[in-house]
Amino acid sequence: MLKNGSFTEGWKDVQAPYGHLINQEPNGWKLRWLDVGEDLFGTGDKTTGVPECVHKLARQLPPNEQLGAPDALILEGDTTYKIFSANAAFGAELSQTVTGLQPGSTAKLRTPILVVLYKETDPYGAESGVWINGEGHWVNSRDMGGNRKWYTHETEVTVPANGTIEIVIRVKSKWQNPKDFFIDGIKLEAVAASSAPPTPPPSSGNVLRVRVPDGMQVRTLTGDNPNLIIITVPPGTQIEYD
Repeated sequence: MLKNGSFTEGWKDVQAPYGHLINQEPNGWKLRWLDVGEDLFGTGDKTTGVPECVHKLARQLPPNEQLGAPDALILEGDTTYKIFSANAAFGAELSQTVTGLQPGSTAKLRTPILVVLYKETDPYGAESGVWINGEGHWVNSRDMGGNRKWYTHETEVTVPANGTIEIVIRVKSKWQNPKDFFIDGIKLEAVAASSAPPTPPPSSGNVLRVRVPDGMQVRTLTGDNPNLIIITVPPGTQIEYD
């Protein structure tokens, strides 16, 4: 189902269009960032820079930010995903298509996101959002709990007839102030489509009914193969097999 929700399964490097910035696209996910001057996800505000998008390993964090610590930036495994900029308004997106789900079943996605606000005071200066098949919404930093608080987006949809859902995770910084977003421990609860062959219609007590034309005789054997049936036809009868 969901791939690499803990960001522990590696990445590929992606060259950003400006300077020497190389971002990391997590395996199983598609990474997209907004280029300079793009509309900030339909708000009318414009981006002023491209964020850095990287994996942070446990060994790169101080003890108080490691898994299980009071200020943990890792929720699962030994890796967290970080999207940040020190001096730009920016937007970035992770997306993943999940296939093979049971049509009509419910898919529930839990996406923990933490924002480091530094000196940002505008609650709409930093926002995050999660969508499944276009259903979802933004949450501002105040509703996320404020600075350095994990907030879990909970998104739920009914799986369509094709058994496919499209997951989109977005973060944005409206102003040219430092912002860090951390994403980790994403969980999808969903029902996989059954791969078993369709069940044949029930038989009527394992009874096989045969219509015997007039002039023919039917007899069963009682020897080694009692299930063998012999049909005797009159001499000269032509037999055709389907």
